[in-house]
Amino acid sequence: MYSKPNPDLWSGRVDKEDGELGKRWHEKIEFLEYPYAKKSGIAILGFECDEGVRRNKGRIGASEGSDELKKAMGGFAYHLDSHIYDCGKVVADEDLENSQEELALHVSSLLKNNHFPIVLGGGHEVAYGSFMGAYHHLKEEIAIINFDAHFDLRESSIATSGTPFAQISLICKEFDYMCLGISKASNTKALFKKADDLHVEYILDTKMTYLHVEKIKSKLDDFLKEKQYLYITIDTDVFPAYQVPAVSAMASRGVEVSLVYELLEYLFGNYRNKIKLIDIAEYNPKYDINGIGKKTISRLIFDIVSLV
Repeated sequence: MYSKPNPDLWSGRVDKEDGELGKRWHEKIEFLEYPYAKKSGIAILGFECDEGVRRNKGRIGASEGSDELKKAMGGFAYHLDSHIYDCGKVVADEDLENSQEELALHVSSLLKNNHFPIVLGGGHEVAYGSFMGAYHHLKEEIAIINFDAHFDLRESSIATSGTPFAQISLICKEFDYMCLGISKASNTKALFKKADDLHVEYILDTKMTYLHVEKIKSKLDDFLKEKQYLYITIDTDVFPAYQVPAVSAMASRGVEVSLVYELLEYLFGNYRNKIKLIDIAEYNPKYDINGIGKKTISRLIFDIVSLV
C-alpha cells in the first residue's frame, strides 16, 4: 500500500537571519506523490517493512525507521541547489513479495521522471524491491555495492531480509555484486561458498580500515571498470554497535561510519554518472540508545545528499 507524504514529520527551528540563506530542510522539503512527475530532484521514499526480518527470525522494528529518520532530518541546514522531495512510503504487509513489487514500481517511476531515489527501509528486503525498480527501468545489468556485515545470500523458499541478493542473482545474466564489511563471525562456510560460487567480490570487516583504504579504492575501481550502472545499498548493521546500536543485528566489530562516507565520496566523485539509486536498510529505532543511531544515520543521509 502506498502512503502519501506526511508533512507533520518535518519540523525544526526557524532562523530569522539571511532569508533564504537561513533555511532548513523542513522549510525547503517538497512533497511529491506517485507517479512523481515533477521537476527532477532527490527523492526520499520510505519502505515501511518488518516482514523480511520477521521471516529471517531477527529483531523487528525497522519498519519505523523511515519516518524516524525523516523526523531527524528536518532541522538540517539547507545547502542544496537541487529540489529535495519527500515521496511518502510503501507500507508493506505480510505479502512481502507483493510489497517488493510495489516498491519496484515506485522506484522505476522515480527513475523514469529523472529523480535520484534514496530509499529508506525497513529491513534489507528493501534491496530486492530497489534493485528490481532500477532493473525494470534501465533494462540493463546493474552492478551492486553493498556495505553490509552479511552477504544476504541465504537460500529460502520465501523472500526474507537475508535473501535479496540470492534472489537478484537468479534474474541477472551477469551477477555483479561486491560486499564491503563482511563479518566472518556472522557468515557460515556455506554462505562463503555461495559467494564464491557466484563470483561475489567482498572485503572482510577486518580489512575495512583506513590502513587499507587505498587498496579498497583500487578494488572498487577494478570492480566498476566495465560496469554501466551502479546501485548502492547500505545495511546499517555494518556499523559498529557503539556508533549504531539501533539495528536488527548489531555488529561486534563493524566498519567506521567515517570510512564508509569516505568510500561513498570516492564513488560519487568518480562514478556519479553510473550511480542510479541508493538505499539504507535496517535502522531500527526500537533499539536505539539516546538517539545515537538516529543521529548517526540521518547525518549520513545528509552527507549522501550533498554528494548527489
